[in-house]
This record gives sequence, C-alpha cells and structure tokens, in this order.
Amino acid sequence: MSTIDTFAYNRQGQVFTACNQAAATITLINTSTATGFILSNPWGSGKNLGIIHAEFNYTTVPTATAIVFLCLSIAPSVVAHSSTTALGVYKANGGGATGANVGKAYNASTTPNLPVYVRSLGYAPTTPATTGGLTVSAHVDGELILVPGSYAQISYITTAPVGITSMTWVELDA
Repeated sequence: MSTIDTFAYNRQGQVFTACNQAAATITLINTSTATGFILSNPWGSGKNLGIIHAEFNYTTVPTATAIVFLCLSIAPSVVAHSSTTALGVYKANGGGATGANVGKAYNASTTPNLPVYVRSLGYAPTTPATTGGLTVSAHVDGELILVPGSYAQISYITTAPVGITSMTWVELDA
C-alpha cells in the first residue's frame, strides 16, 4: 500500500529529484565529512521532506563485498551544513531546475552531526556478472521524513563504493 500519492503531489510541483552528475565515493557513517550524496532539510525551512526513492548505482566493481545504507542524521540541528558542493535539484514533473524547493542536495558536505543507519539498500558482491547487477535501491514512499534541521545520506559497511546516487522526495508543510 502506498503511503503517499506521489502522482498528485508531483502534479502540484511538490516532488523534487537530485542525482550525482559524476561517480563519487560514498563515506563511511562515522564521519561528519560526507561525500557521495547528502540531502539536507535546512533548519527553519517550514517543510518536511518525505523521501520517496533512493538508489545507488555502482560504477566500479567493488574489491570486496559492500553493503550500502540510507542513513539519517541522529537529531535535528540548527547548525547549517558547511564546505558543501551542491548538486542541481529538479522538479520531478519535468519542470526543470527550481528555486522553489527547500531540500538541498550535495555530493560533499560537512554535516552538523553524525548519521545513523536506517535502511539497508542492498549489497554488491565482487562478481556481479555472475550474481546480479550493481544497483541497490529502496522505494521509501514517505516512510522516512526529514524534519527541518535533518539530513539523509548514503553510506556503507566494509568497502567504500564508488557510484551514482539519486533521490526523489516530496516537500510538505511541517
């Protein structure tokens, strides 16, 4: 059962998406200097960001098994992200680049606190040609919400993956 009506929100211009434009190495969870993909909901935004979908596509076959996770900040913070490298955010309805969104996407950011694992996206073996593809994803469908001052990022256990991440979210009044 769908938890949000993505189509209706998309028609209203409330669904947004962002994606790395080049492969990036994602960061282990125990650091606030994050790389790969970070989605931030700034403090005071007045919106909740309901994550609809998150996906990671390996661009390099890992040398050892790697497990990829969707992570959330441990608590909301009034402190803004620093040392950021922004990614373009686009309307998911084909409306192009937007300034109407509050969600900020980065491929590098110094986060205000450490994240915690909340959802396993999947793993990649070292022999993907014989065991499956190198795409891991989750249809989150609004089950995870970024309140103002929180963020989500992609992280891992074991071997640092290199690849492309994308996320889609809906922005609703807090």
